[in-house]
Amino acid sequence: MEGNSGGAAGNDVELLCKTLQVEHKLFYFDLKENPRGRYLKISEKTSATRSTIIVPFTGISWFLDLFNYYVNSDEQELCSKELQLDSKVFYFDIGENRRGRFLKVIV
Repeated sequence: MEGNSGGAAGNDVELLCKTLQVEHKLFYFDLKENPRGRYLKISEKTSATRSTIIVPFTGISWFLDLFNYYVNSDEQELCSKELQLDSKVFYFDIGENRRGRFLKVIV
């Protein structure tokens, strides 16, 4: 999902960039700032597509809590979760395909 933080792209300042490769996917984590504040831009790139979500700075700790929930919970206890930040709602869900289980985040 493409999104922006509400500011003009020319006003965004890149503060920190990290990449992470997991199997065939490449994830980009970019901490940025614009006149409205800081935000974390998380992009996923596969061979064919690129998806992006924007997390307001105030919501990063909530994201970490939800990721930890999925990492540390027993498989039988896992359920879908939702997180509302400002005017956006993020849906967290577990999916599964022939390659294995995965966490889906939908805005």
